[in-house]
Amino acid sequence: MSDRRLAFNCPTALLALAALVAASVGCGDGKLRRYPVSGTVSVGGKPIEGVRVTLVPIGGSEKLQKERPSGVTDEIGRFELTTFVRGDGAPAGEFTVLFHAVSPTDAEQARRWAKRPKLDPKYRRPDTSGITVTIGDEATELPPFEL
Repeated sequence: MSDRRLAFNCPTALLALAALVAASVGCGDGKLRRYPVSGTVSVGGKPIEGVRVTLVPIGGSEKLQKERPSGVTDEIGRFELTTFVRGDGAPAGEFTVLFHAVSPTDAEQARRWAKRPKLDPKYRRPDTSGITVTIGDEATELPPFEL
């Protein structure tokens, strides 16, 4: 009798495992499909830390229009975009790119960032940024942004 119960539960367990795997990779989560997106930001040829890079959709679905994938540059000017959960990337589409300096979170950051160059305010608004990118349905390394 125990062999029958094991045989009955095996397909059920496999289905549950398949559903769990599908959910963990973002399939069927009801959200836009995202693709890994990363890049670098520099000013005057030098990497800049502590800059938030934000994508604002140009056109696209109503669902896409609600999202603003973003990421913050690290000490070598590198960022990875997040839409819903850290590092999940960005949906496919065409976007205007915005840049703005974030505030330091501790004394060490404040010391390092005190000497970073100021960003032109035009990069903070979609109508004046002048920088656009297209994200396809694959992992994307954006061209370096030189501000």
